[in-house]
Amino acid sequence: MVETKPQVLRGPWASGFALHVHSLSSTYLGDDEYGHPRFSTTRSPVGELLYQLKYRQDRKAVDQLAEASASFCKETWRLKVDTIIPVPPTQARRVQPVQVVAEALAALLGVPLCKGLKKVKKTP
Repeated sequence: MVETKPQVLRGPWASGFALHVHSLSSTYLGDDEYGHPRFSTTRSPVGELLYQLKYRQDRKAVDQLAEASASFCKETWRLKVDTIIPVPPTQARRVQPVQVVAEALAALLGVPLCKGLKKVKKTP
């Protein structure tokens, strides 16, 4: 199973966590031929899986992310999960990372997936 290092997320909610930070370090390498900045980035194991899923459409990352999330819910967080509610995406993608991981997580936890939450206006 992928290594996690749960991080507390503070906000106007009762309890929130991330499984790990995304990037461990990033070094600016200069701009490419199109003027876009290039970086050498070292990601956490979870961050690398998220990167591969989101930007490389690598669906092999889904099961590993869902299994790590389910393990966290059952063994660390230990709250009873009633349903999984994925956050609506900001940008349309062929593979919606949050949606596919939420579907796999709901299946692993044996709880329903709420598909009714919709984004109704553009946000920054």
